[in-house]
Amino acid sequence: MKLIKHYDFVNNSDSTLDDWNISVGEKWANNEKQHYVNKKENLYFDNGLVLQATYKDGVYESARLNTRGKFFFKYGKIEFIAKVPKGGGTWPALWMMPEENKYGHWPRSGEIDVMEHIGNDLDNLFLAIHTETYNHRNPKQYHSDYYQKGLSDDFHKYSQIWNETSITYFVDDKEVAHYLKGQDNYDSTHKGWPFDENFFIIMNLAIGGKGGKIDDDCFPQQLIVKDIKIFQ
Repeated sequence: MKLIKHYDFVNNSDSTLDDWNISVGEKWANNEKQHYVNKKENLYFDNGLVLQATYKDGVYESARLNTRGKFFFKYGKIEFIAKVPKGGGTWPALWMMPEENKYGHWPRSGEIDVMEHIGNDLDNLFLAIHTETYNHRNPKQYHSDYYQKGLSDDFHKYSQIWNETSITYFVDDKEVAHYLKGQDNYDSTHKGWPFDENFFIIMNLAIGGKGGKIDDDCFPQQLIVKDIKIFQ
């Protein structure tokens, strides 16, 4: 595979954000509690791109970015080098969504999660893809947990290889999950596998919701991303 895009947040700083939209808003899904803001306290460079969640005067603020309309791809390998937070209620995610919603809005056109972690279930990763037929509302879904003691203590490489018939997950180059189109007699139409269109990248640090009970004394909390590479 050939490297087609490299976001080096350690050495290139501001120029690496040219492809990124910074999300702003108060109302988000999944019962999350954070307000996403565009503030230097919540999004800054310090040996990587820091998405920082804060809590002041009863308000949680955090950061969320995406490359919609600026960078997207279909098939290849994506790698994140990142460090997840430990605080209770934190819910960082590195994930992808369809650029054009070819089959309709979520979950019909799919969602590809590269990595999710919650501070209340420390060092356990959630590795999932969502489709119209198989998603978190359905007990039959594409979902795996991967536990690695001490995972939240340092930076790790979270990567994924996506092709026409499969999506494979790696942590520090070790394969940890694999999903195959039509596996176990799953629907192999677009209702079960819509991953044949361009997807854009998202990274965010949510608070509450699936992240569970929030420890108000733990803030500030950071998701730090050093590097993103895309190969085809």
